Amino acid sequence: MNDSIGLYLNDIGKVSLLTAEEERELSRVIEAGRDAAERLANGEKGAALKAAVAKAADAKDRFIRANLRLVVSIARRYPLPQGMDLLDLIQEGNLGLEHAVDKFDWRRGFKFSTYATFWIRQAIGRALDQKASLIRIPGDRSASLRAALRQASGDGETLDVGNAELHRLTTPVSLDKTIGDDGDA
Repeated sequence: MNDSIGLYLNDIGKVSLLTAEEERELSRVIEAGRDAAERLANGEKGAALKAAVAKAADAKDRFIRANLRLVVSIARRYPLPQGMDLLDLIQEGNLGLEHAVDKFDWRRGFKFSTYATFWIRQAIGRALDQKASLIRIPGDRSASLRAALRQASGDGETLDVGNAELHRLTTPVSLDKTIGDDGDA
């Protein structure tokens, strides 16, 4: 294991996990801070609003730090393409975790880790799509390709993707190829 990865894992291992009640409380504080920031942006003034925004930033930081191990466990499941390091995937997953903290609605009753897994996987998948290949494939095609490859490896649900469609998704197309019936590019 790389020294930097080991140091990172030791550092995040020191942070205690959150209970369900702590998740709800931190989410409430973050939501109150978001409301206070909106009120400040609308011209209201007050030390209490500024204090609520600062408290929300601290709560968001605590929420993120307590869930960094989730990002590592998800990032480790992905094969590393040439030129990418595990820390790169972890960093992209951390961006997804931050987005999940911003979007989490504690009123729905879900565990945060269940909700955050989607956003972390999406961020890592997009990073792999954009940075792992010399040729960037559009997001929709890349998602179709990943689904087809997952099906081919037996890890995913059965899809109605034939060999022709799989070939179409994986074959590069020249930029000089004409598009349309009239021959205009």
